Parts: sequence; C-alpha cells; structure tokens
Amino acid sequence: MDVDGSARSIADRAGMCLAAKWWILYHMVNKLLVENKDLPIVAIGTNLGDRAANLHRAIVELNEHCGRVVKTSRLYTTAPQYVVDQPEFLNAAVELSTTLSPTDLLLRFKDIEVRVGRDLGGLRYGPRILDVDLLFYRSDVIETTTAVGPLLVPHKLMAERDFVLRPLLDIAPDFVHPVLGQTMQELYDKLPRTTTTPPPPPVPVLSLGRQLLWNLEAKTYVMGILNVTPDSFSGDGKTAPAAIVESARRMIAAGADMLDIGGESTAPNAAPVSAQEELNRVLPVIQAIRAFSAIPISIDTTKSIVAAAAIQAGANLVNDVSGGTRDKAMLTTVAQLAVPIVLMHMRGMPSTMTQLKVYRDIVDDVGRELLQQVQAAQDCGIPTWNIIVDPGIGFAKGLTENLELLRRVAELRSRWTPCPLLIGASRKKFLGTICDQPDPAERGAATTATCAAAIAGGASIVRVHDVAMCVDACKVSDAIWRLPNV
Repeated sequence: MDVDGSARSIADRAGMCLAAKWWILYHMVNKLLVENKDLPIVAIGTNLGDRAANLHRAIVELNEHCGRVVKTSRLYTTAPQYVVDQPEFLNAAVELSTTLSPTDLLLRFKDIEVRVGRDLGGLRYGPRILDVDLLFYRSDVIETTTAVGPLLVPHKLMAERDFVLRPLLDIAPDFVHPVLGQTMQELYDKLPRTTTTPPPPPVPVLSLGRQLLWNLEAKTYVMGILNVTPDSFSGDGKTAPAAIVESARRMIAAGADMLDIGGESTAPNAAPVSAQEELNRVLPVIQAIRAFSAIPISIDTTKSIVAAAAIQAGANLVNDVSGGTRDKAMLTTVAQLAVPIVLMHMRGMPSTMTQLKVYRDIVDDVGRELLQQVQAAQDCGIPTWNIIVDPGIGFAKGLTENLELLRRVAELRSRWTPCPLLIGASRKKFLGTICDQPDPAERGAATTATCAAAIAGGASIVRVHDVAMCVDACKVSDAIWRLPNV
C-alpha cells in the first residue's frame, strides 16, 4: 500500500485535528470547565447491533453536540434487568465538560439516541440501540418537566442499578450522591441488599472490534510476538513470507490470543526504517493471516500512517512503544480509528534510552510519566476503555529497575485503574544476565517467571515470544491468583 493513499489521509486529518479542533476546544472550553472537578456525569448503554460501535458513536455525538468528553469508564457487559429476556448490555459512564443546561442536555441526548437509531416508543426497559442518561449535574437536585418528558437529577433509579454504579467507580468513586448522602462506592457496596435476587455483577471488557469483547476478569491474554524485521534483538525476526505465516500458524495453534506484528526493530542499535518500508513488511503479513484466521492482530508501530493502514488491512489494536509521543498525529489517528492503543513507557529513542535510566522511585516515576501519556490520549479523544498501559520493561531501565517493576506490578496497576496493564518482559537482556544465558532464544523459561509475576500483580496481557510455554504458565498462574476457585 502506498503511503500517499487513504492511510496518509487519515493521519493528515488527525494532524489537522490536533492542531486545530482539540487545541481550540481545550483552551476555550476546557480552561473554564475542566478545572471544576464536579462535572456532569452521563450513563450510556446498548444491547443491540455492534454494541461497542454504538457507544463509540455516542462519544462522537456527545463531543459534537453536547460539549467535550473528559473521561470515560471501562466498558462493562451487564445482565439485563427489569425485562430479563433480552441480550446483554454494554455500559459505560462518561464525564462531560459542557456549557449546556440540564434541560438542553436531555433534549440533545434524545436527539442523539434517535440519530443512532433508537425507537423511543419501544418497550420500557426493553432492548435499545442506545441509551443516554444524565446521572448527575454537578451536585444539583433537579425535578422538572421538559418537552421530551420529566427530568430527574440525580437519576432516581441509579442506586439500585449495578450497570450504572460499577462504571461510575472508574471515574467518580468518592462522589457523594446529593440526595442519599453516600459515595458511589458505598452505594455499590450496598447493592446485594437492595435487590432480592441480584444479577451477575458487571464484567469489564476490552473491545477489539468486529463485535469481539475480551472479558478482562476471565483470564490473562497472551500476545504472541511476530517480528517482521531482519534485526530483532531476540533473534526471531523473519522476512520470508512463508516463514512468517508458518510462525503465525504455530502461535495460533499454541494458544495465542493475539499476534503483535512489528516491522521496525526497537533494539538499541537498530537502524530506523521509513514508513513505506515498514508498510511493505507488515501489510502482506496482516493480509496473509486474515486469509486463514480471525485472531486479533496488534500493529507494533510508532507511525500513525502505518497504524491507519494496518487497521484498514485487518488489525485490531495499535501498540506504540513511544506511548504516542513520537508521531504527533498518532493519538488523534487512533481516536478516529476507534481502536485500542497500548501506551508504553519509554524515555528517549532506542539509540539513547540506555543513558536515561535514572529514577528517584521507579514506580512513582514511571507511573507519573505514563499518567501524562494517558491524559494526552484522553485529551485527543481516545476513551479510557480503549487505553492499555505498559510500563516498558527493558526500555530505559536496567536490571534493578526491571525487577522492581515486576515486583511491584500490583502497585503499578493501581495507579492506572481502570486501564488494563500489559507486561512485556519476554527474552529481555536482564533475564539473560540473571540466568547467565546470552542467547535470547533460550530465555523462554525465564520469561515464564515474569508472566507469573505479572499475573500475581493483576496484569491483563503478557507479550511473549515463546507462546506455548507461556500459555501454560498463564493457565497455572491464573488458577493460583486470578481464579482461585478453579
């Protein structure tokens, strides 16, 4: 694919968006409103059609017609309530910066529902393509009549709805209900006593497009590394198409949940490659895999043009080792593509990162720097539910720092809640140092120990070369730490 095609068009539009739309919105609206931590909170839900796409459409509509989405929760699958004979719902909560009144918001919410395709005359509590509800408007208590019906704020039934309260814990757990006088966490903790037969609890999920949802509580997901480069640090890089496809088939057969395809090495002395060369390497591989498998594919790149082309070719997720800092159009491109992104912590470039390993406290420093990247992604329109964080084991970190990060995975994870955590320590140099193993290809067993540490700390995804070995390690580790009743 030529970089002057549609991929460049998407990236160019994203760059324009970054330079104009978001800058204007941030400095004209956000300056006045985001400093107010008591912003309106909105619930969105759907159980018809492509549910994740419906909620993404809701975010787009809210940004265009109601103000600016400042923050979102994770996505949650939830059991239907009141009318139980209907499909599962997908729910989220949204913090909204707006100058609109509560009445004007309600009117616009109804317009959004209709534009997305909802039949407002349908069965009460029945299936719907989109539901948009105003939960809170600051700490105001509102009871009035509008042209589209009554407006009650806070929402009168929210205290009995786990599908409302659970997403709220991601963005406002300490917010006090202005009528009930209890925090969202306190209301959620009381739920089993407020209903006679409580439904199954909401489940956090990651949407990978094509109506595929990963249950983030069910297991640890294994991302298999497929390097399409001649200079991979681990010695596993391949350039022959037949060999690449065969490696993909083996990883899938071994139990990989996703394949991470990279066309540019991040080894310290690796030469940079052009976007066109990177595209020439990765696109044929994505297309070849898509010819025989629907396995989720991640594109490992720092270039927005490559990311856009790879997603168009069939990839599901963007994995950016620079955390969106190297290409100024990356974050807005991903926002437009409506796909998840892995934001990894890194300092400098591959050629300079080994000189940037000085930290006061590795968890504090990495946590703070990654939070800045998460905020930048949110400011560019990427919902929190599409953000995965990676502390960057081996990138601008030495043996001591890598071990400390793995030792404190749980602490790391708590800093980025609700974002899922990815750990990628596979075959890294520090493992060779510990095990006296100079050959990266012989560090598979050592890698399984890092998988166990990651899972004990609550990581959701591990990125590995030796898939079969690490799948088994994850199954056992999940049985010990994630699913102790197995």
